[in-house]
Amino acid sequence: MITRLVEISEKLADDRKHDPVIRARMELAMRGQFPRFLLISPINRSSQDLQLFNIRLGDTFHATRVPGHALLSPEQSLTLFKGPASYNHEFQSKRGVVLTFDTTESLDIIRETMESIRLHPHLRELPILAFQVDYERGRARLIVHGKGRDYANENNLLSKLRRPDELDSDLLVLLCCDSRVRPPRTNKGVPMAIRALGGYLPAFSGNDDETRQLDEFFSDWLSTMQDSKRILIVAHGDFEGGGASCGAGTASLHLSAIENPLLREVIEELENAASQYESVLPNTPEERVKTISKASRANLLTYPSIADAHNLYQLAIDEVLMDTITNTLVQSEES
Repeated sequence: MITRLVEISEKLADDRKHDPVIRARMELAMRGQFPRFLLISPINRSSQDLQLFNIRLGDTFHATRVPGHALLSPEQSLTLFKGPASYNHEFQSKRGVVLTFDTTESLDIIRETMESIRLHPHLRELPILAFQVDYERGRARLIVHGKGRDYANENNLLSKLRRPDELDSDLLVLLCCDSRVRPPRTNKGVPMAIRALGGYLPAFSGNDDETRQLDEFFSDWLSTMQDSKRILIVAHGDFEGGGASCGAGTASLHLSAIENPLLREVIEELENAASQYESVLPNTPEERVKTISKASRANLLTYPSIADAHNLYQLAIDEVLMDTITNTLVQSEES
């Protein structure tokens, strides 16, 4: 499977290089991130959201939540919510938070998610652009609320709607929130994706927090057609030369430079987890993101549903590298 994903990514990268508009955005992306929105999607629809709103390279910093559950408070969701929202605060061009909900998700989930957004100190002043989406038709209904809105950007996003590609629910990707990277396409379409800083996933805690929600999600996902399911951990960075490194990976090598205490808390956990797989301090962020992937893989196996699947039928968990700018995949030594 990895070989085929690499081939598809190379073909898509070549196509993008011949598009002058995309090429110009790639050149801008080499200089850093300038996202306008923090997009928070259900894990199973996160790849489709990028297509649904025709989101361009670098436009959105991307976080995810567990589908069928409200987004938890920042203190209960350190990795999925608190970290990405705190990192997003550092961007000067931020304009709002975009939330998407599937048509099957209840008004209670929508309401509780918006309440959690307002609990994060770095998001309280940003407008919320919320949509309930029919992904099969490529349609979205604006959710009217009193939490602060941006009518111009709401209408702009609605004007760009397009029907997303088919969902490949057999593949689950762990990938960084970085606005310049996207989950790899497959022969079937686009995969489900968990977006987190550095693509890092915490260990199962056993507490009533994001890890319990994630274990429920894993259990539901693995309950059918088990032999076809795969997990792919993607570490991104400058793997082609002359590109850009992972911001979270870079930050984890320079903890003392992080002034934002909320962000430092998340990056410190990431650094501690990665360092367990390092004999010496990495010289580059590219070396660090590889050990972040190793930590995430080990942490995945602490989730009861993942551990059971791995023991029963050797659930495939692979690691791959992705170039930040071209999104070309490179097979890692572990795959």
